Amino acid sequence: MAQIAGYAASTGQILNIGDVRAWLKEKHSEGDAESARTILCMPIINGQRTLIGVAQLINKENNAPFTDCDVSLFEAFAIFCGLGIHNTQMYENACKLMAKQKVALECLSYHATASIDATEKLLKEDIPTADCFNLYSFTFIDFDLSDADTCKATIRMFLECNLVQQFHIPYEVLCRWILSVKKNYRPVKYHNWRHALNVAQTMFAMFKTGKMERFGTA
Repeated sequence: MAQIAGYAASTGQILNIGDVRAWLKEKHSEGDAESARTILCMPIINGQRTLIGVAQLINKENNAPFTDCDVSLFEAFAIFCGLGIHNTQMYENACKLMAKQKVALECLSYHATASIDATEKLLKEDIPTADCFNLYSFTFIDFDLSDADTCKATIRMFLECNLVQQFHIPYEVLCRWILSVKKNYRPVKYHNWRHALNVAQTMFAMFKTGKMERFGTA
């Protein structure tokens, strides 16, 4: 009964056909109506008034035609069918979006994470003292620091705050994380990696010289 289902889908009408053969003849449509005598066909519409399916009832018992009560009951059933189809479509779309997100995150992770070579190079570097970088002073200036030195200064602040030991941070993870953060900063004036370093150093100096360190201990 594809012809009838297609007609209901294209017109959006509820079809209560008491004589299938006569209906097909009237619509000049060819179809196998030998097994079908009566049909109740209803389009399934979602909340956006978009067709998402068609439901059919064929041949009521005792060869009786479908009544208005049957139409009302079937309409209520079609609503639940629509909810089921709509939820299934939403789930499929969510799965597709999650798959795309996973691929995007994998690509982002690959391109945004610091390389192994850069991490190993930083691991082998000696980290100067806080006094060498003037980290305890509010007169700290990063102009004379190379990009590598800015990473070393950041590591030194972590070490001075005892964060590596307190939170059991693997040194390699710390180096890779700092390099990754630096790599992901865009070269925007006044909001870049060196700006982040200066903000962090200011907070470090306040924390260490302003008697605020006692508030950060457990």
